[in-house]
Amino acid sequence: MKIYVSHPGKQHSFQLAVALKKSNMLGLYITSVYNKRKSLTRLLLRFLTGDTYKKVYSRKCDFLDDYEVCQFNELRVILTLFLNKFPRFQKFSERWNFMTESSFYGKVINLVNKDNPNAVIVYNGYAKKHLENLTNRNIIKIMDVSIAERRYVQHILQKEIEDTGIQKIREQHFSYWDESMIKYDAESVSCCDYFLVPSTFVRNSLLSVGVKTSQIKVVPYGVDISQFSPSTENKDITKRLSLLYVGSVTYRKGMHRLLEVISHNIECDLYLAGTFDSQSDLYIKYKDNPKIHFLGFVTRDKLADLYKSCDIFVLPSFCEGMAMVGLEAMGSGLPIICTTYTGVNDVVQNGINGFVYDASDSKKLEEHIVWFINHREQIFDMSVAARQTALSYSWENYHIRVAKAIKECVIKQN
Repeated sequence: MKIYVSHPGKQHSFQLAVALKKSNMLGLYITSVYNKRKSLTRLLLRFLTGDTYKKVYSRKCDFLDDYEVCQFNELRVILTLFLNKFPRFQKFSERWNFMTESSFYGKVINLVNKDNPNAVIVYNGYAKKHLENLTNRNIIKIMDVSIAERRYVQHILQKEIEDTGIQKIREQHFSYWDESMIKYDAESVSCCDYFLVPSTFVRNSLLSVGVKTSQIKVVPYGVDISQFSPSTENKDITKRLSLLYVGSVTYRKGMHRLLEVISHNIECDLYLAGTFDSQSDLYIKYKDNPKIHFLGFVTRDKLADLYKSCDIFVLPSFCEGMAMVGLEAMGSGLPIICTTYTGVNDVVQNGINGFVYDASDSKKLEEHIVWFINHREQIFDMSVAARQTALSYSWENYHIRVAKAIKECVIKQN
């Protein structure tokens, strides 16, 4: 059995490739930016420093041999990474990314037509018109869906606009209203035989556009439980409660509600580890609040220590697939407060290892934060429970689950 995994970026695709290699099913891992010998990525590293160097250097999977990795559109994706650093270029970079990923999948399908593997795995919607060009109709087409379907998310965000009157939500996340992208995603879904999804939220989004239950395999993501582990030091519960958020500071991530809640008369500190636009209302309005700390992008080697230094993890997002930062936080022993749209809510038990709430219910979010402030002595037990949950979602367990799911798809189709 030979299966090709193709992803123009990274996400969790390294882990999927590892899972298939462990099961002797990996034919080839196809990507763009990858740190291997004689690649542009390796050459670029000579000119990079600091956090950018670390980010690009990490585009390598030690479990894979270089001959198992094929690269397409490397230069174009390097340019995409550069454009993403400038929020003012967002609309242009979205379009550029769309064209780049479509071109990437065109080359992938040409290779698949030549090599005839048993199956090809693609990510999200940019592969549509190229999947139609498969000459061997017996090749199984599997889509690994890392985030909810675009129209489904649009409805969620549109309701938030109507509830809050914040029109910048649509302005900042315009692609969810782009009819050509919506159409492209919908047609891509119709071209695939099976779907890997990480959560109930993503599963429900696919069901809403006509995908059959029998086509969907729910396989939650994993976490590196050795890299993300609890602090060995007891935390001082007499100090002010510290909350951590990891991700970009945007409306889709629910930042407008979280920042507003923290700005109220709540005695806690909020640390935001992620990129932000210094010209956005979200930053300008709250940058001088002494309880809110904008840390900017934090590399993964520093992120592990940041988890350990905080008490609670908060994820107020309106759309995720399965937020791996949530699993990382739980692996680090942090109880989490998350919405029903984060995917990670599937593994949270209210009052045991965290709390789940409706993303549009700011009052409930505030209640959960205040509960932790008033019950500091219970955080330790919830921390232990959070760590225990994460142990069940290690990457090793993901490897077993996803390989089994893929094997079932290939055998069933044949």
